Amino acid sequence: MERRSTSRNVSLDWVEQGNRDGDIVSAHLIQNTYARLKLQYAEKLRQNWVEQLESPNQALEQLSLAACLIELWRSMYGTRPATEQEQSLKNTASFPGFVDLACGNGILVYVLLMEGYKGVGFDACRRKSWETFPVEIQECLEERIFIPRPFVDVLDLQGIGAEIHTGDFPDNTFIISDHADELTVWTPIMAALSSPSSPLPFFVVPCCSRSLAGSSYRYPPPKERGPVQRSLDGDPEARKVDDSIEQNLQPASGDLRALRAIKIEEKTESGFLNSMIGSLAAKTMGVAEEIGFNVEKTWLRTPGAINMALIGGRQQVTGEWIKNRGPRDSPMEQNQADAVLKKIMEVVERECSKDGGVQVAARLWVERTKSLHQEQGKVHEAK
Repeated sequence: MERRSTSRNVSLDWVEQGNRDGDIVSAHLIQNTYARLKLQYAEKLRQNWVEQLESPNQALEQLSLAACLIELWRSMYGTRPATEQEQSLKNTASFPGFVDLACGNGILVYVLLMEGYKGVGFDACRRKSWETFPVEIQECLEERIFIPRPFVDVLDLQGIGAEIHTGDFPDNTFIISDHADELTVWTPIMAALSSPSSPLPFFVVPCCSRSLAGSSYRYPPPKERGPVQRSLDGDPEARKVDDSIEQNLQPASGDLRALRAIKIEEKTESGFLNSMIGSLAAKTMGVAEEIGFNVEKTWLRTPGAINMALIGGRQQVTGEWIKNRGPRDSPMEQNQADAVLKKIMEVVERECSKDGGVQVAARLWVERTKSLHQEQGKVHEAK
């Protein structure tokens, strides 16, 4: 992704703060937690760095993301990192567990596990850095490719040549989708399919823009008070207009000075939503809200970069985690689940139509995923 200038401070800054319930995650707490994590893990991660296709500075970004999640989870679940639990006699609320989609070098999973949060990480290709972690951490990092359940239903997956997962996770699992590329727009769909009566909460940091078939696709930027923006607010008629104008928009060419000005503007908060990543964030948010998620936008500030993160289901979890974490199988919730599943299929069919329908999109997805798995495997083995 492109860098967007920012300070060294780490924070989650909510974009819209109207009607807030006073439980916004404190930037001060995040910064303090980041400082502690950096002191505890940064030097060892640098010394053990083996990824030749990535900069060691990425370790700092993963530590900053870990700090944000630790403080976010503190506000949602009342849970604390292991270091604080050792210093206190008070009981902490249990944490439901996390899954890191496309976990890459595995640093985020490593740090969160070391901090006492249970979870797993998946990636299409095993990374050399995984071998630098303790054995108990390596056991939580799995080489698997994701095949969406709507695609599994229309394909014969025999002979795919790799372990797969379909996004079926235990109830209440917190989904992390950091720079997950092809999985970005799928994340809220996956979260709802996994538990239709009580969709899983998620944290998405968008990067490369892809369609549901996994192909490169630039979504149109949201326009203030225009059809795309109104569709994000739940206007069905506006969403129809949004669907009709969605297209593969390409950057303008010819005037280098104008192009340079656009690129500079995209690196600011005000110009972010007109960038490719901003448009992807808006699309992901629109899909999530259409399914039924309450999605919040926040600026994610990390060392050297700024991006927009989307947090789905936070308010519901914050208000209901302690009292409603048991099984949910009442008739009313079953009806709600059926409605969610119906809406999901409507979204999937609509979004896959640009690639020729669900079955065609499914075949394209599997072909690209297998190719990615094989090519990345060769690259990482050669390094």
